[in-house]
Amino acid sequence: MSKIIQADHFRSGMTALRNWDVPLRMYYDETNNIRRLSLSEVGLNVTANKMFAISGISLGPGQELSGWEELRRAIHIQSSAAEVKFKHIAPPDYEAALASRKLFDVLTWLLHNNVLIHYSVLDVLYWSILDIIESLMPDDRLLIVPFHLELKNELYDAVCIEPGAFMSLLHSFSYPNVERSRVQPFIEAVLYFIEQSVPINRNVVTAMLKQTLRHAARLPGLELPFLQGNEPGDLISDFSFHFMHCIYIFKYASHVFDQESYIERSLQSFDIWDGGRRLNYRFADSQGEIGIQVSDVITGLLGRHFTYLRNHSLPALRKKKATFSELQTKNLDLLRKLIDQSDAFSNGLFHTVLPLDTIYKNNAFLHEQDTPGYLG
Repeated sequence: MSKIIQADHFRSGMTALRNWDVPLRMYYDETNNIRRLSLSEVGLNVTANKMFAISGISLGPGQELSGWEELRRAIHIQSSAAEVKFKHIAPPDYEAALASRKLFDVLTWLLHNNVLIHYSVLDVLYWSILDIIESLMPDDRLLIVPFHLELKNELYDAVCIEPGAFMSLLHSFSYPNVERSRVQPFIEAVLYFIEQSVPINRNVVTAMLKQTLRHAARLPGLELPFLQGNEPGDLISDFSFHFMHCIYIFKYASHVFDQESYIERSLQSFDIWDGGRRLNYRFADSQGEIGIQVSDVITGLLGRHFTYLRNHSLPALRKKKATFSELQTKNLDLLRKLIDQSDAFSNGLFHTVLPLDTIYKNNAFLHEQDTPGYLG
């Protein structure tokens, strides 16, 4: 029997989001779903350098997708093709995808039809290590709650310098199941790694991170609540929580996901309800759902977009953008307009679990916003 989970259990304490109670029709697809992330003596089971994204399109009450068949003909999709996917629209490389005329036609069609887009993006490496800081936050002796995002960002920056070495360190402590008797040596080992990886502080928060760990290592009775009672090496068991997030945020919407047996099995253990009403979510064959097919294109683009940001410095991003062709620039502008249009409707349509640096790079690359000076 499925366990019943109440949507308002997750929404309680949240600031109300614009239009989050509107009965939208939301369609989804996903990319870079590694299913699970585990750590062993040989390191991670996968290369954690791509962004997991679940994203797609949203339609308002009574809104329909008009002109789909005309668009298919315009972008020369064979009539015999059962469905449209990202691979039919653009090449796999992000820069090459932005140079696709077919992508331009699809993004333009979405804007003309006032279709909203949404995304939930997760950096799996960041997700795997942020509990180190999360576990220090409850201890009132450290006073780091107001700065936890900045501290997580600096930890992630240090880990990215030598991720293999850091994973070996974590494995030696049975992470994420650090024995209470080894808490102090664990904190000291993390501090030593950061001091060796980042000997020169790149900003004031780098120094704050080192000082926080130094202080924590000296605290008697320090607990790491999120790093105890777990299965050693089990960093991400599945992505069902991120599917759940999409559902409970817009609890009055209908949610249509692409068929994915692994996620379906994960979600079968519980049902999400609003009082006595089961929320409206289902899995469907993409061949029969235009909304999922369009979501495949959007998700393919967004997954590549955020992975591209993750893997390039801000100076490199600026240099590359300056060399973009007219079509690449137009497609990037169309993506920005779709995001701005959707954000104007509801800030609940966008959810990220990303280090601040990636968020800053996205703000600069896509929205021309100022960024902290340390990023270059």
